[in-house]
Amino acid sequence: MLKTKHHVSLIAVLAAGLLFTGFAATALAEPQDDSAQSVAEAARRAREKKKAGVKPVKTLTNDDLPPAPPAGSSAASTPTSPAKTDDTAAPAAAAKPVDAAAAEKAKLEYAANVAALDRAKKSLVQSESELDVMQRKAKLDSETYYSKPDFSSDPDGKAKLDAEAQDITAKQEDVETLKARIAELQAAVDAGAPPATDSKPPAEEKPPSQ
Repeated sequence: MLKTKHHVSLIAVLAAGLLFTGFAATALAEPQDDSAQSVAEAARRAREKKKAGVKPVKTLTNDDLPPAPPAGSSAASTPTSPAKTDDTAAPAAAAKPVDAAAAEKAKLEYAANVAALDRAKKSLVQSESELDVMQRKAKLDSETYYSKPDFSSDPDGKAKLDAEAQDITAKQEDVETLKARIAELQAAVDAGAPPATDSKPPAEEKPPSQ
């Protein structure tokens, strides 16, 4: 009977111990579950906040990339030169007409100077010839006048000699003016002379010896 009570008491103690252990485990498990739920909730809120603050990153695909140039195309290796603007193209286009007009003007001026020089030279030859004739005639008239014994009583003869002397002086001035004009035109022609061209024909190429 005592053994039976002892066993009953032992079983009661064990049952009480197991019950207390279960309560303790339950009590410990509840705070751990609450702590785990709090940590999980905080992590979830942090992820949601991070997703709300960061913009989604777009992933590039082959459809988003430009098509590659075909092999052998010069577009990939040769850079495209920028097209000329109107500001740079206009002076280049206008330069040729201006140069052509200037060259034509210089050519006309050169031809005019050559023609004027030729006329001045001819006038000089004629004036010098006339001057020579006038001087010869004046010399003969002077010898005739002064050969007379009473030349002093011949006023008409003296007046003729004076007039001839004046004409000779005027003609000499004309000759000097023509000489100065010729020198001026010659300088202009020399300065504006076109480039000399080689009048020699090009040498014929000899056929290769066999």
